[in-house]
Amino acid sequence: MSPNPSPSTGPTLALVGATGRFAEAIASALALRADTWGEIRLLAPGVSTRTLSIRGQEQTIDSLREDSFARVDVALFNLAPEITPEWAARAVAAGAVVVDASAAFRSDPDVPLVVPGINSHLVAERPKGIVALPGPVTWGLIDAAYVLHQGWELQHLVVTGLIAAVSKSDRGVARLREELHTVAGDPSIGQHPGDVRAAVSDLPVGSPFPAPLALNVIPWVGQPGEGGFTSAELSVGDEVRKVLGLAESVPVVATLVQVPVVLAHSMALHARCARPVASDKVRAACVAAPSLVHLDEETGEVPTPVDSVGVDPRFVGRIRQPKGAGHHVDMFVSADTTRRGASAMLLVAELVGAQLR
Repeated sequence: MSPNPSPSTGPTLALVGATGRFAEAIASALALRADTWGEIRLLAPGVSTRTLSIRGQEQTIDSLREDSFARVDVALFNLAPEITPEWAARAVAAGAVVVDASAAFRSDPDVPLVVPGINSHLVAERPKGIVALPGPVTWGLIDAAYVLHQGWELQHLVVTGLIAAVSKSDRGVARLREELHTVAGDPSIGQHPGDVRAAVSDLPVGSPFPAPLALNVIPWVGQPGEGGFTSAELSVGDEVRKVLGLAESVPVVATLVQVPVVLAHSMALHARCARPVASDKVRAACVAAPSLVHLDEETGEVPTPVDSVGVDPRFVGRIRQPKGAGHHVDMFVSADTTRRGASAMLLVAELVGAQLR
């Protein structure tokens, strides 16, 4: 192991899957928070010679092994969902509490799905020793949805998600950049049938998308699911209902659209509420919410993904109501969900650590 001890004693934290953007976001978030941890271990499957800067020092990322969780108090998991259950079981058996960012446990009724500030109390209710975190799209919209539900009681939520290329990890970002580079030099591309597909068909970077993303949008994110929805769209509904404690009968209908944006996701929300709602009161509630930053279109400010990159709060704006629909409200949200998820994961870990102490 290559432990990174803290000057003060504290619980041992392990970051499991300590490579990639999410691990870097965790490291950045650690640097901004009070140091409550003792040893911090960095772990990843396979043999690694890579390092990650933790608490101002380059630290080696060690190979994930059966004995990696000895004396670990909290393990932050960022592995593929296919291998997460096996390693999470080993961590729990060794005495660690697992905080998992994958989709492996989100739908498990015995695993709390936690968003700090909304249902933080559920961190203490973990019969399997595991706390799950929502997926990226839910991270982007859940704070705004919570404001609406807390103030006016959600009865129906329609989500149109504009999903950045990072949803397919670094491979998706690399493919988008290659496509944009290819089409940028010819001003005629995009004006004739099939010309974009032809232009990007021979790129060396394979595409994780079902169609060209440059100069295009793709209304398909995820795998085929029930009723014509994709698996990702169904997951958004399930996660929002679970976090907010909504009944299964409350529709949360999502349409996810891949867009040629690198990092941050955006969502258009249309909500129907049980109680009459006024746009000015929703605007005031969003201004008061600590997790949201309201942008006023009257001053020329609207939420956009390029302005959301690298910041923790979610930007919300375009709050409005259809004429004569006093129970309905619309808004638009942009968020760097990687940053949001990393900060929330650390906060959950700190809540668990405080309980253990």
